[in-house]
Amino acid sequence: MRFSLLLLLLFSSLVSAEWTGVALEIGETDSDWKFEDDIREAQVSEINFQIEEKIETGLTFGAIIGYFDMRVIADSDSAAETLKFDGQYLGLYIRQPLPISKHVSFHGLFSIRYANGTESGADEEDDEKDIDWTQSSFELGLNLRFSRLRIAPYAIYQDVDGDISGGGTEVFEPDEPLTQGVRFDYFVEDTAFVRFEFVTGGRSGGYLSFVRRY
Repeated sequence: MRFSLLLLLLFSSLVSAEWTGVALEIGETDSDWKFEDDIREAQVSEINFQIEEKIETGLTFGAIIGYFDMRVIADSDSAAETLKFDGQYLGLYIRQPLPISKHVSFHGLFSIRYANGTESGADEEDDEKDIDWTQSSFELGLNLRFSRLRIAPYAIYQDVDGDISGGGTEVFEPDEPLTQGVRFDYFVEDTAFVRFEFVTGGRSGGYLSFVRRY
């Protein structure tokens, strides 16, 4: 909770700074993670803050810092236990638009993220587990602009390399690496919009973002 409040303060203080883009994003998603012996559901709630800088060619470099709260849910017939974690993540991304016309463009995006969390609610400190993962993603999408509304369907491939440690180590990866999604951006100003995003496939759920880009 403290980390979430810090992100809100950062957003309000840096939104007028000399970056070419800032964003605050809130998300709720589910995905399946494949372990050695079973597949478990990961339910993630997150909030993050993003800053980015665009050069003359349109290529954008960005950084992201966020907080997550998650549950890794084991099947009832699995020997594994359901675990709850909270933690932080850091990431970098590169985005390149490919304009076709004033109202139509494609985009490509590559990102890498590192996340680290600690089990919450463990009975004893000695029994506490840690979760770590590195996630790299490649996204391709189409952008369609209609007056104040922009619609952007996309597909994203994610490679996740992670583990849960403490009393042994369990390695995991995504059961399905491909996710499809669509973003709806409503422009309240020429340089500011509210984004509603929905995803399905490897991840399912949605995001709400408040974005300013120059």
